[in-house]
Amino acid sequence: MSKSMVNVFVLGGTGLVGSALVRQLRAALSSTSTSAIRLCGFANSRTLTRVNAHDDVQQPLTRAGEVSDEEIASCVDGSGAVCVVDCTSSQDVSARYAPWLEQSWHVVTCNKKVNSGDIAYYKRCVDATQSTGGKWFVEATIGAGLPIVSALRTLRATGDSVEIVQGIFSGTMSFLFNTWDGKSAFSEIVKLAKDAGYTEPDPREDLNGLDVARKVVIAARECGMMISLSDVDVESMVPSDLELCSTDEFMKRFHENDESMAQRARAAAKTGAVLRFVGCVDVANNKASVSLATFPNTHPFATLSGADNIFEIRSARYGPTGSSTPLIIRGPGAGAEVTAAGVYGDIVQLAKEISTRYI
Repeated sequence: MSKSMVNVFVLGGTGLVGSALVRQLRAALSSTSTSAIRLCGFANSRTLTRVNAHDDVQQPLTRAGEVSDEEIASCVDGSGAVCVVDCTSSQDVSARYAPWLEQSWHVVTCNKKVNSGDIAYYKRCVDATQSTGGKWFVEATIGAGLPIVSALRTLRATGDSVEIVQGIFSGTMSFLFNTWDGKSAFSEIVKLAKDAGYTEPDPREDLNGLDVARKVVIAARECGMMISLSDVDVESMVPSDLELCSTDEFMKRFHENDESMAQRARAAAKTGAVLRFVGCVDVANNKASVSLATFPNTHPFATLSGADNIFEIRSARYGPTGSSTPLIIRGPGAGAEVTAAGVYGDIVQLAKEISTRYI
């Protein structure tokens, strides 16, 4: 094994995103014998599965708790680089990023906990990438496989100045407001989405705006704003008197909010506009927000369909404030396959960067 070989170990490898990634990796790697990437194993909190150099998946080993560094290292055959891929939403897993990076391991993640969490720990991880050679890739933490993080980094790296990033960051909230006609009961659309599996089991986890706020924090930090979740002004779609009740009680009573939502929809329609749930990073004014906002029917946000995400980036080069030509990135922003593809893209980028190091 050459030093430029990337040994990939997937945490959360049996979950929706993790299993999709394992399938994508094995399908792609089986078609070539010269890849610089090798899947060496995957695990969850109950089992560990090793994959040998011939891509033979061995019998899962039953175990308890998160996999240890020693177990990960034991799956690496040779002297190649170690890449830990986090396909979980675990705080415990994300708390290990800094130690991994500090020992020159690489981390690829779709877990939003670190790059939207405690600033001191976030900076520790960033500092580790600059001092040890460990690399940290986070493309899939916003917009699944859409190239949002890479676009922002490229703009800044080439001397551009990002002014505003706003968008529909949530596939669930996108579906709700793309589906709702403003005339039917909004609570019925939420029930429809819940029954179809578009929302979390408790829809308040989508409606309260905190998932969007985390993605806003990530985008803000990529623009150079060192903010925390508490700095984001969040408008929740959950009435205050329904915040603490059971999920069943919430679903039974959420219709009490229908008239309020209908009034907002009618007010928007009178001006030729629609309602959309958006996140916004206002770099120039050092502000970040999540809110239900109105957009003209001709705006790109108004023409979105299904559960797609869309992002509008304004910078000194691309649609400065007042211009009608911002940079627009649009596409599927949720789903296991596209999220896994975004993670896979980061692994490929890591392999490219490592291979150039040894040329």
